[in-house]
Amino acid sequence: MKKLIKFSLAVALAASFANAAVYEIDPVHSNVGFKIKHLSISKVSGNFGKFDAVIDYDKDAKELKTLEATIETASVNTQNNKRDEHLRSADFFNAAKFDKITYKMVKFEKESDTEGKVVGTLTMHGVTKPVVLKFELGGFTADKNGKEKIGFSLEGETKRKLFEIGLDTSEITLSDKVELEIKVEAKEK
Repeated sequence: MKKLIKFSLAVALAASFANAAVYEIDPVHSNVGFKIKHLSISKVSGNFGKFDAVIDYDKDAKELKTLEATIETASVNTQNNKRDEHLRSADFFNAAKFDKITYKMVKFEKESDTEGKVVGTLTMHGVTKPVVLKFELGGFTADKNGKEKIGFSLEGETKRKLFEIGLDTSEITLSDKVELEIKVEAKEK
């Protein structure tokens, strides 16, 4: 009887992953961006140019199963070399010491067939904190080689001081709140 139960559980588990597909990031058509208020009057936008992710999406269940992303801290880009060097310094990201930023999904909360919340942990500057991202599915298509592609966006916010970033910079100069905007296009492996 125990063997039958174990076998049934194994079959059920295998079936639950049968329609999930693993995707790899298309970095040319994806963007890991952020916005932060400067001097309390305007927002500065930036992004990270080097990143990768493991993405597993189940089309039948219409939900994200896995999302694990790694970002190269030194790839920060705000279209201003002097500012970017300052962001890489020990005053902010300290990219020499903390060369990677990671995000790992803990669970997916489905809200509709195309929307949900990704609950996960963000590790940056040696600190790990929970961050929730709003998920919106853009859709699916096939590339010229017949490989399936998925598109989706993630949006959320966090606070830089939670990660001990720019602690000596006042919130008048640079807001504590950071808006996160991620656009993903990925190809089935």
